[in-house]
Amino acid sequence: MISGALQAQKLDPYRFIIGEEIMTQQGELLGIFIKEKIPASLPALKTIELLRSQGAFISVSHPFDAFRRGHWEIDDLLNIVSYIDAIEVFNSRCLLPQFNTRARVFSQHSKLLGTVGSDAHSIGEVGKATLTLPDFDDAPSLKHALALAQPHVHLSGPWVHFSSRYSSWRKRSTPIVP
Repeated sequence: MISGALQAQKLDPYRFIIGEEIMTQQGELLGIFIKEKIPASLPALKTIELLRSQGAFISVSHPFDAFRRGHWEIDDLLNIVSYIDAIEVFNSRCLLPQFNTRARVFSQHSKLLGTVGSDAHSIGEVGKATLTLPDFDDAPSLKHALALAQPHVHLSGPWVHFSSRYSSWRKRSTPIVP
């Protein structure tokens, strides 16, 4: 949900950029500089159309991580490559390095900008993958800034997946008290 981000942006519009990962029928997309929530489970091209109507920057999240729901089949990714701005070339939570390598090679071959992400689910993962880039304030200036970005990346250990599973299990097993 982006409702909390929208409230935070009202408090300080210069510190909060609204973004959301959106699960499409083909895989997961990341929309940055969005103004309204985009429904999940739409075809990827429809999701991209809705994101573009909001002036969003569009990236593909962890495209080749076959252990995750939301990874992309190559044919589906090739169908959207001309409609997106970037692809995540490094994700700290990927268990196998070849998932990130494949994304980097795809990015270079497709001439797409690359992003990196910590994909943090716990405090110890925050900042595992960051980009140092010039200032930007909208989707076009973010695209320009990404071309100049300097990545700083480290893989999270495999243990982080256990903490996520535990957290998910605990949330489901905790009774709701009225």
